[in-house]
Amino acid sequence: MSVTIDLCTIPGSIERHGSYASKTLDVFGGSLAQEAVAISTVTDIRAAVQTFGQRVRAAHPNASFQVYISMRKGERKPKGYDATYLRNGFGQEDFMRVVDKRTTPATEPSETGADAAVSPAA
Repeated sequence: MSVTIDLCTIPGSIERHGSYASKTLDVFGGSLAQEAVAISTVTDIRAAVQTFGQRVRAAHPNASFQVYISMRKGERKPKGYDATYLRNGFGQEDFMRVVDKRTTPATEPSETGADAAVSPAA
């Protein structure tokens, strides 16, 4: 049984912090592209998302976006859709820029640097 899905882009980014990551999406931002695709299985969705995302990335190399997947009205999701979507199993977040916001621990001043203790003259 074939189902039609709609793919479009949503601008956004992912920030990695110490022990967590946060995702920011501009849901009111303009979509770079959209496309309707006929699929039969969950595996077909991953292939469609990757092909679509790579085509958009080629046209907009500096863009950071998530591929949004929606079912047409009256269509049923293929078996396993929800579980796969929740864990980024379709690769819908693969085109988002990741910003590392983790802080690095302060380093100790070196003994040979300007902060080294001055030894008394003999």
